[in-house]
Amino acid sequence: MRMTVFSLASISLLAACNSPQLNSQILGGQASVPVQETGQSPVLEPAPGVEVAEAAPLAPDAPSFSGSATTVASLGDPSVPGMWMETPLVATEQQALVRSDRNTQVLVTLKPLAAGASGGSRLSIGAMRALGLPLTEVVELQVLPAG
Repeated sequence: MRMTVFSLASISLLAACNSPQLNSQILGGQASVPVQETGQSPVLEPAPGVEVAEAAPLAPDAPSFSGSATTVASLGDPSVPGMWMETPLVATEQQALVRSDRNTQVLVTLKPLAAGASGGSRLSIGAMRALGLPLTEVVELQVLPAG
């Protein structure tokens, strides 16, 4: 008896895996998404009636980093790999040396960040680990030329 119940339950679960999704047709959606044959990634467009805010462009008079500066940094997007720091100190990507108050330093790529000149920076998780900094704190960093 137990084996019969187990067999019927597993068969019904397997049969439910390929069942059509009726709710998508009821809500006006498509039952299946067409696959592009060009090999390009699909372009996402907003739904009709939805307003999308444009990203704020960098100010044309954003300062170019040279010399040394001090900034306050927190953890940036942990899903973006690499050794980088998003900062309002630069207008274009460039290399720099970042030093912590623990006297550890690491070479990072400075990426422009659309914020005010007094805005803070965002440091990659790899750079924070290399500097030995806690991931949950805001830290003060010294930014120096790469050479």
